[in-house]
Amino acid sequence: MNKNKRKQIKPRYVLWLIIGLCLLFIGLSLSSGGKLNIQEAVSTLVLPMEKGLNSVGQWVDEQKQHSRSVSELLEENESLKQQVDQLNTKISSMENNLSELDSLRELLKMKEVYPDYNMVGARIISKDAGNWYNNFIIDKGSNDGIQKDMNVIYDNGLVGIVTDVSANNSTVRAIIDDTSSVSGMLSKSTELCIVNGDLKLYQDGLLDVEMISKTAQVVAGDEIVTSYISDKYLPGLVIGYISDVSMDSSNLSQNARITPKVSFDNITNVMVITQLKADLVAAEAETEEEES
Repeated sequence: MNKNKRKQIKPRYVLWLIIGLCLLFIGLSLSSGGKLNIQEAVSTLVLPMEKGLNSVGQWVDEQKQHSRSVSELLEENESLKQQVDQLNTKISSMENNLSELDSLRELLKMKEVYPDYNMVGARIISKDAGNWYNNFIIDKGSNDGIQKDMNVIYDNGLVGIVTDVSANNSTVRAIIDDTSSVSGMLSKSTELCIVNGDLKLYQDGLLDVEMISKTAQVVAGDEIVTSYISDKYLPGLVIGYISDVSMDSSNLSQNARITPKVSFDNITNVMVITQLKADLVAAEAETEEEES
């Protein structure tokens, strides 16, 4: 048997179809009073089918239009998202530029406070783990004239000192670090003292001061600056302000606590004074020799 042979319609199905059509036309003839109009009969059969097909076609067309509209809206939405992302990027860039501009303005003010010192602005690019900037790295190095032991300032106050230098960056140790010790003095009386870094104490925003003369008149609010006898720190840089003072346990000197001039919670830019204390001392000695 050939399986590919087309199936033949059985004669009895054709006969039943003819009988059905005859019965349909007889019914139509009776309903029309015995007068059968073939055209009307055909119209009666075809028109409902045509209307149905038209309805289906219209529905399909509406779905196509709807699908096209949704696709266009999705494309427009994606385009708008990209535009929003671009605008947000521009806004973020502008905000960063404004922040940097404000920082540079603050740094320029420091030049006015310390006009005798040449300075180079630098940006902090890394820091030790922790909440504060007690050790950090700046984006200036020996290629920019930075040397070890140069003093670093911010917000008109002493930040710390350069401890290590490479070609393009340098490490700074802040005065709040546990290993820091700065020779200071009371600006109103030049009474000497030592300002020690203490990260634990700085949790309260304070630093420890010791070795203040027993007879020194010290009150809250007095300014502490770097002393003239310091071997690394340039004189007259503001360290902070007296918070409280007390006699030490030996009753031979006074101790105090100060609030640093600089807040070490968030620093972005600093100024490096490009003059070493050793060079300053040498220059002063040379001047004295020339005068004598």
